[in-house]
Amino acid sequence: MTEGGRLRAGFQLGEWLVRPEDGSLNGPAGAARIEPLLMDLLVCLCSRAGQVVSKQDLIDAVWGGRFVSDETIKSSLYQLRKALDDSPRKPRFIETLPKRGYRMLVQPVSLSLNSTSAAGKTEAEDLLRKGQELLSGQPNAASLKQARLYFERAAQADPSSAAALAALAHTYTLAVYVGLDSGSELFPRAQAAATRAVELDSNLAEAHVALGAVRLVQNYDFNSAEKEFQTAIRLKPEDPAAHCWYARLLSAQGKHAEAIAEVRRALQTDPLSLPVRRDLLETLFMARRFDETIAEAQHLLDLSPSSPEIQLGLVWIYHLQKREKEAFSSLVSGLTSLGVAAPLLERAQKTFQRSGMDAVLRLWIDVLEQQKTVGQKADADLLVLHALLANKDRCFELLEEVHQLKSPFLLRLPVSPVFDSLRSDRRYSRFVKRLGLPAMG
Repeated sequence: MTEGGRLRAGFQLGEWLVRPEDGSLNGPAGAARIEPLLMDLLVCLCSRAGQVVSKQDLIDAVWGGRFVSDETIKSSLYQLRKALDDSPRKPRFIETLPKRGYRMLVQPVSLSLNSTSAAGKTEAEDLLRKGQELLSGQPNAASLKQARLYFERAAQADPSSAAALAALAHTYTLAVYVGLDSGSELFPRAQAAATRAVELDSNLAEAHVALGAVRLVQNYDFNSAEKEFQTAIRLKPEDPAAHCWYARLLSAQGKHAEAIAEVRRALQTDPLSLPVRRDLLETLFMARRFDETIAEAQHLLDLSPSSPEIQLGLVWIYHLQKREKEAFSSLVSGLTSLGVAAPLLERAQKTFQRSGMDAVLRLWIDVLEQQKTVGQKADADLLVLHALLANKDRCFELLEEVHQLKSPFLLRLPVSPVFDSLRSDRRYSRFVKRLGLPAMG
């Protein structure tokens, strides 16, 4: 049976109980009925929740391929949104993507699946445990991909498992962080899964963390995200993820002392956690406590010597402090850990001896720009390098590209020392205001 066929038996969509057979919507304010065409439209969108459904797909599925004007589609969607108490400006259910189509943001749960068998629940618990084990350390691309498969299968085996949906939402967000996929693709899925997880179990701290995280990085909705993180901390004070995500929110608002204190609380709950120590490192850097940042980086390198991202991160700190020898040494260590070929390292050495660190950064830019032309993702690294060299025009081009991908990298744009060279440019204030990020004084 197709997903649309299963939904015909009835489904839960957020606060709405939907019964397509009689066209009814039952919600907090009571029951209402919608015409058959609107119900077909709702079932079509729900059967592909989290995916972009083009206008032509809607015409084929709902209107049987007949000619339908854009105004007819818009009018039908307006009526459906009105019935769901939804808003096109701040959608909770139906999102409009200009020139692409529409997307259902909430994952529906078929009523026929609410009574999951004992075997299904056992399978879901086993898959959930396997995925959690993969993410227990420092997740990488391979472990995230595998964990995502486990969590997706767990949510299918037991759609009523809030824990599986929360873990899936969290994994989608992590995947964007490490560059496996774009936020424009995964964040709507993360929001749908996290929203459903909270609806299923409002006392599950992990569900509130997942929902707060996606609201923070997708919409920069600081108020809503803060409420979710605070709820998670109240429910499970020993959860380091809740403290770390709350710290990211505070850091992005320029509340550095509070952010550092929050990460240290996470570290108290799990003193051996390398991911938490990385969060502390980044939070200290955003607070411009460079000496402490360097000390924490060295401590991390003692614990995990082959960590190129930490070594390369030190390059930015030393460069900002005009400590060129240390910056170059960290660069060589980081590139060596990444397995960069010896001829390129030798070229970098000669460039540094002849022209200094700025010339080395320009060489690094050339390499990354070449990688970008063949499809490798390097936008964030390029953005940092161009910002350090105050190449403003290229920076603003890259900022637009990163924004289109819904990258979490932009969350701390207003507070990151890396972007100091851009702040006096009028384009910078306009860009930050357009994104809805906090304006720093």
